[in-house]
Amino acid sequence: MYIILRLVLWILAAWRWGDWRNWKNYQSTFLFVIMLDLLYNFLTYNYPLWAYDPTKMIPNHTFNNLLVMFFSYPAIVFIYLGRYPTERVKQIAWISFWVTLLSFVELINYKMGLMSYHNGWNFGWSVIFYLFQLPFIRLHYKKPLLTYGLSVLIIVGLLLLFKVPVGKMK
Repeated sequence: MYIILRLVLWILAAWRWGDWRNWKNYQSTFLFVIMLDLLYNFLTYNYPLWAYDPTKMIPNHTFNNLLVMFFSYPAIVFIYLGRYPTERVKQIAWISFWVTLLSFVELINYKMGLMSYHNGWNFGWSVIFYLFQLPFIRLHYKKPLLTYGLSVLIIVGLLLLFKVPVGKMK
């Protein structure tokens, strides 16, 4: 039930705080975030770093992840970019707020047994990931081509760092 509540809260938050007048401006960044998560799931299919654990309501990682991808991520991006401040100090505070919020949500998921870590990944890595992911979302919004190039480098780096066995992929 918590998973559905979490999704509903993200949708309500987007409805309340999202920048609806400019939603088309964020569409490519929604798709970018979704694409990277789909790529993560594809590349680590046989070697996950983290996974959503089955529940009575949502039977597997794939279905849960699709719900998050198509509802939570767009809501997060919509609010995050739509209210992104212009002053440097406020930008740092905004990013810090979102890193804290997303880390807290993940910690709840982990403590409730809704997700698990594997193959060297842990909560600390997730916090570091959020520290990079959130400025990266903004960078994609401003300079998408640069972000695609940097994404390739980061993905290769993460595959090497976590020793994802690329040779065993389908």
